[in-house]
Amino acid sequence: MLCLLATTAAVAADPAKTMFGVELGTRFLISPCPPGIDTMTSRLCYVENLTKKTPWGSEEHAVFYPSTSATPWARGEMVVDVYQGFIEAIYVNTWGIQGQGTALETLTKKYGPPARSRSEKIAAHRSRYPSKFAEWDLKDFSVKLDGTTTTIDWGRITLISHRHQKNIKAHGTTR
Repeated sequence: MLCLLATTAAVAADPAKTMFGVELGTRFLISPCPPGIDTMTSRLCYVENLTKKTPWGSEEHAVFYPSTSATPWARGEMVVDVYQGFIEAIYVNTWGIQGQGTALETLTKKYGPPARSRSEKIAAHRSRYPSKFAEWDLKDFSVKLDGTTTTIDWGRITLISHRHQKNIKAHGTTR
């Protein structure tokens, strides 16, 4: 019985490193989506033909997870950066300016107050509302909220290992 408990504890996910069932630092074991099924999936899966190699030697997988009305800021899709078979970064797509307040609240409840945060009106977005940005520095990974990215309709939450951040910077690129 003791062996069973020890085995179960060793496999338990770290909630701080997990977003929608995907855990940072674990082996990438997500199955491909069945043909014709991706964004409206009932389980975690990735679209094989959207996988691409990065300049820093990892593979980016477009992962879809079951949509939930309990998470109004999430779009139901993410990019998972896999290096040498392990998940080193998770990029969760959000609903941008419309969901940034709720996303910030959720992340603050999970990680505490951000180490850095700011609000900024971005002229190119032509929005009356400022975009929110926040960062959390944790022991072996970082979390970042970009309230908006390319337009006011898109934002992103990033969980990334410090090791992977260094690898990306060493290649003179950013994500």
